[in-house]
Amino acid sequence: MREVTCLIVDDEPPMVQRLETYFGRWAERRMPFRLVGRAYSGVEALEKAAELRPDLIITDIVMPGMDGIELVRQLRERLPGVEVIILSAYSDFAYAKQAIAMGVFEYLVKVPLREEDVRTALSKARDNVIAREEKEKRLQSLSGSVKENSYRLRKHLLEELLRGEVSGTVMERRSAELVPGFEPRQFGCFAVRFDNYDVFCTEYSPADRNMLKYGMLNIIEEVLRENGSCFACELQQGVIVALATIRAGSEQSFDRTCYELGERIRDAIKTYLRISISIGVSRMYNGWSSAAAAYEEAKGALEDSFYASFGTVITPNRRLSYSESDWREFTERFEQALERTSSKSGSEALAPLLHVLHSHRIIPGKLLGYMESWCVRLRQRLLSADHDLTTDVVIFADCTHLHQLVERLRIEWEKLHARAEGSGLRLEMVKAMRFVEDHLKESISLGVVAEHIHLNPTYVSELFKKELGVNFTDYVSKRRIERAIELLRKRDYSNLELAEAVGVHNEKYFCTLFKKITGTSPQKFVAANWRG
Repeated sequence: MREVTCLIVDDEPPMVQRLETYFGRWAERRMPFRLVGRAYSGVEALEKAAELRPDLIITDIVMPGMDGIELVRQLRERLPGVEVIILSAYSDFAYAKQAIAMGVFEYLVKVPLREEDVRTALSKARDNVIAREEKEKRLQSLSGSVKENSYRLRKHLLEELLRGEVSGTVMERRSAELVPGFEPRQFGCFAVRFDNYDVFCTEYSPADRNMLKYGMLNIIEEVLRENGSCFACELQQGVIVALATIRAGSEQSFDRTCYELGERIRDAIKTYLRISISIGVSRMYNGWSSAAAAYEEAKGALEDSFYASFGTVITPNRRLSYSESDWREFTERFEQALERTSSKSGSEALAPLLHVLHSHRIIPGKLLGYMESWCVRLRQRLLSADHDLTTDVVIFADCTHLHQLVERLRIEWEKLHARAEGSGLRLEMVKAMRFVEDHLKESISLGVVAEHIHLNPTYVSELFKKELGVNFTDYVSKRRIERAIELLRKRDYSNLELAEAVGVHNEKYFCTLFKKITGTSPQKFVAANWRG
């Protein structure tokens, strides 16, 4: 039951004592009125109200010094939400009229003062407090929904802008509605990316991820708006893009200001949300028509963070240069190593390749594509025809930093050589996989599996990547879909039945997951494999 807190204000001690007696009786009857303080003057009442923050104040209207009317006026400035009940020895309508004009909730005559009248007034005031709080919650919720919808509309608008689908005139009109105050004059583009999005998705539920992303958007906007106006949204999974006006007199000053803003964004997100990010920043641009160029430049700067540690800010003056000679020498060394590799090659054969990776600067996208192809050919070279070469193929596309690529290559190298030599999985891995199989119909988290096999969750996560070449979440998703396919071999199921049978409690998400893994829907999969 919502309890209202009350403060009594009266310069006459007998009246204060009388009201205290009422509150004592109401407390014994467990009524929702609690006395938190008393004051004997208007000045003292303001001090007590600021300290105690009561829901309701019961005050005399005629007091020496500051009277009740003046007290109410100052309360309205300092605590606008507090309810006020006026007590007066006078029934003069002029007092009542003044009180009502100032938003006083109730006006009671002290002589005679009846307990029932005070209690009735308190009950009505309590209803008012509750109604106001519920309204504030609804407005807060509505405000959140409006803001969330605004971000969706911003994303759609920015996507259209970058694809060249909206003219400058249309952009000016629509931006005035969605990002009032933003003018595309002397602006830069900030591309903010999670340093390890896979880990972020593993550690947090979808609802928590959305909340944290919303927090990131707020931080980015708050920092950038100290320098000018901005326009931010999550443009793609794991990447937030912001266009921000920057007050700077030269390109050099612009670069320095952007770097400082980037550092502040990075540090605030790390401090408050415990999320590591890297940031790429474009040069200075003007006009809506140049937004696409600014975005491409910011993405390019962000790619340069591949060769730095987590939490890097790359501005135009900090860009890397890539040479064709590095690319030729790099591919030549890796191709030669591939020709010499056999199942007998140990970890010492990998060390020179890792040195090449660290000593050459290759455009990240180009490098990652080459490494995927190279690892496919490594599989073909090391594994015999009786191995399934299409399962658990290593993917490098989501590596955002060099050390991630190096670690993934090291694990793939060890795994392929172990399979070529015929060695099996670790006992802990077998236990973890068995637990997943036994609990596919339930909600399975990395923490639960780690607890079952008595290991640290971080270690178990790395174990899945090292032993199987996939992260824990992808492994569980793959096994759920494989289980669904096994069920479909036996009889027809509806999508909802299949989803529930393999522990996915959302039919739409199940269908999305099925298509992601198999390339088609459950019904088309059945038709292509068993009805043709």
